Amino acid sequence: MNERKSVLITGSNRGLGKELALVFANNNYDVILHGRDKKELKKVKEQVSKTGVNCSSVSGDLNSNKTIDELDKISRDKNISVLINNAGMLCPYLPLNELKEEQVNEMIATNLIAPIILTTMIYKHFIKEGTGTVININAVAGLEHTRLRSIYSASKWGLRGFSETFRIEAKEHNVRIINVYPSRIKTRPEFDKGMESYNVAEKIYDAFKNKQVEKIILDGRNKK
Repeated sequence: MNERKSVLITGSNRGLGKELALVFANNNYDVILHGRDKKELKKVKEQVSKTGVNCSSVSGDLNSNKTIDELDKISRDKNISVLINNAGMLCPYLPLNELKEEQVNEMIATNLIAPIILTTMIYKHFIKEGTGTVININAVAGLEHTRLRSIYSASKWGLRGFSETFRIEAKEHNVRIINVYPSRIKTRPEFDKGMESYNVAEKIYDAFKNKQVEKIILDGRNKK
């Protein structure tokens, strides 16, 4: 009997992560949710469960070893086949000299170190199973140079470098790496401009189903 497919999505208590959870659930994937807001995470879990798939959740900060260990354990228990590193944080639009040290540390830890550590742990499971997919939600900032975004860009360029280099060895174990570079998405109430989360989620899933895709750029900005 074939085991059910499952996906782990970090930062899935709202926004793009939530929509990705629903897209994968509607395509018969069991879902492991993650987020820091327990109340919102519970709402998403209820919504995903209504699709008829199994849904689990882990609440906690990705910069905590306890959270990473919990995600690793439940991933092995649920035999996941897809990891989506979606959680991340934005940096204030400030000159470098005005950023506080803790802001710099949190940005690099959340956007770069946490997904690397989680991927490293889940990768061991994928090697054992002989297959798996890692989808890293990056940003167009990981491809461009933009004023007042030095630390945010550093975290995203770092994730890009990790992903592209990691792909070389991952292929040896039939593990696929997909990098996603979106422009602004309406993931927060204050974001009145940008792409709709559900549209982006659908495009990411379509790219995932196309075995030839390794990178997807979703630029919804108006071009002159």
